Amino acid sequence: MRTATSERALTSPAVVRKLLNEAGIRPRRSLGQNFLIDANVLRIIEKAAGLSPSDTVIEVGAGLGALTQVLIGSCAKVFALESDLRLSGILKKELGAAENLVLVHADAARFDFGELREGQSRTPVKMVANLPYGIAATLIIDCLYNYPWIEEYTVMVQREIAGRLTSEPGSKDYSAATVKVHSLARVKRVAKVSRNSFYPPPRVDSTLLRIERLDRPGLPEGDRAFFDMIVTAGFHQRRKKLATALSTSRSTSLDREKVRGALAAIGRDPDSRAEQLSSGEFVEISRILEGRG
Repeated sequence: MRTATSERALTSPAVVRKLLNEAGIRPRRSLGQNFLIDANVLRIIEKAAGLSPSDTVIEVGAGLGALTQVLIGSCAKVFALESDLRLSGILKKELGAAENLVLVHADAARFDFGELREGQSRTPVKMVANLPYGIAATLIIDCLYNYPWIEEYTVMVQREIAGRLTSEPGSKDYSAATVKVHSLARVKRVAKVSRNSFYPPPRVDSTLLRIERLDRPGLPEGDRAFFDMIVTAGFHQRRKKLATALSTSRSTSLDREKVRGALAAIGRDPDSRAEQLSSGEFVEISRILEGRG
C-alpha cells in the first residue's frame, strides 16, 4: 500500500532552488549533483524502463527525488540511494511517507547491493537512475559482474560514457569498459538529454541508456576475474599488439607466443590489437589463455 507523498513538482526549477537554499546546499559537480528539472525527460525514463506495479527498483543518486517520486508511484518497492546526508534529509521530508520507499544513505561506489536482496523476494530487480557522472561506467560494470539479479538498467549517463558503452570494435570510443559491459549485456541508446534539463546544468549533455542482461552470457562467473584482467591490460596499451600488451603487463605477464596462438585459434591475425576484437572474441581468448577453451 502506498501512502501519499509530496505533491510538489520536484522538477520545478523554483522548487529545486528553494529546497537547496533551505538546506544550505551548493550543488557540487564533483558529486554529480545536477538535478533533473525536465518533466518530459522523466516521462521518457518511465516509458523506457517499462515500469509495472510489481517491479522492485533501485535508484542510485536520488538527489531531490524527482525520479524517486515517479518510481514510488509506479512500482512495488523502491530502494533510493543517496550519499549526501543533507539530500537524504530532503528526501525523507518530501517522500518518506511512502510505504514502498526505502531510503538508503550510502555511497553507491562502495555499497554492497547484496544488502538490498536480504529478506526480499527472489524476483528480478531493475535499476533506474540518473547516475552520478564520476562513477557511472564503473558502477554498471560492477553491478553486471556481481549482482546478476539486477536484470535491467535504464540509466542516464554523460554523453561520452554512452559513446563508449555503445561503440563498435575499431572505433575511437571502443574501450575496456565497452568489452566488459558487452560480455554480459545488450546496450541501447534511448534518448539524448540536453544539459539544460538539469539544475545546475553540467558541462556536457547526457544520454539515456537501456541495458539488458544477456540470458546466456558467454562468460561464466568463475572466469570473470581473468577476463577482466586481460581486457584491462590489453586496452591499457591499446596501440600495441595484444600479444605484446599482455606479455609486458605486470598484471598478466602471459607468454607472447601463447597469446598469438590464441588469436590464431579464433581466426584472428596474431598481430591484432585489443581495439580490433569484439567482446565475444575477448571471451574466447580469455577461455583459451586460462586453459578453459
